[in-house]
Amino acid sequence: MNCTLCQSKLTERNTAVFDCGHSFHLSCVVSHQGSLCLTCENNSDHLPDVGLDREVAIRSNLASKIRLRQLQPVPETSFLSKVQRMLTPLTPQATCFSDHVYHNKKLTYISTAGFEPKDAIQERIKWSDIATRYKSQDILDFGFNWSQMVTMGLTPRELQLFSWSQQARQLELTAAKILQLNISVSELAAMKYSTHQLVELGFTWQVMASIGATVETWRSFGFKLEDLKRYWQPTLTQWVSAGFYDKDRLTHAGWDIEDVLHTLPSVESRSSGRMLRLAF
Repeated sequence: MNCTLCQSKLTERNTAVFDCGHSFHLSCVVSHQGSLCLTCENNSDHLPDVGLDREVAIRSNLASKIRLRQLQPVPETSFLSKVQRMLTPLTPQATCFSDHVYHNKKLTYISTAGFEPKDAIQERIKWSDIATRYKSQDILDFGFNWSQMVTMGLTPRELQLFSWSQQARQLELTAAKILQLNISVSELAAMKYSTHQLVELGFTWQVMASIGATVETWRSFGFKLEDLKRYWQPTLTQWVSAGFYDKDRLTHAGWDIEDVLHTLPSVESRSSGRMLRLAF
């Protein structure tokens, strides 16, 4: 039997058999940018059985749908239309990414409908709409990357939905990337990173200082003073700049003075005409 599209012989592989009985090369069907029988006039119910090439066909069919959608971009809609689309009874048939989201369709379903993460950006969907509806692993499996998440308005609180493994391995986070969220030192503390994780991400003492890490705010991380000394190894100048040689600030922040005396070096040296002493 030959494929009627290219007249070449059909084999077990690379074959799409439709419900109506017509067979074609899978590659021929995909090249025609469609998933319906190309011979039948009324083929709305005639979908292909691709046999051994099922996985290949699914990927090819999805690529075909994406190409077709790219040729027919979603037109701009008014504010009222957007509100109406959020109300399921008024949008019985989903036609765009946001329709599927507001209908609470699974991301796997949205993917098979031919949508990609960039479609969510094009439709200006807020990241909160994604984060509140879908699990973190489903979001990553769909293909959302860090840049797209930031563009859609990812917040530090929403970043906490991802496990450390997902952040480090799949999103490949670094301090530089996290700073794109304009994160504050208190928001970073709320992330509950360990000292090791912060260092692995690239949060140096200088970076921490740039977002407001001081004798007061370091306290919110729950780290011991010995941990700060071991993992960041701040210089004397950095200790002083952060306020760790100010007894009043140390006491007000809740640091144990005996621990401070034991951990920080006892110093008596001239600096800009001032005498620095760790002898309270």
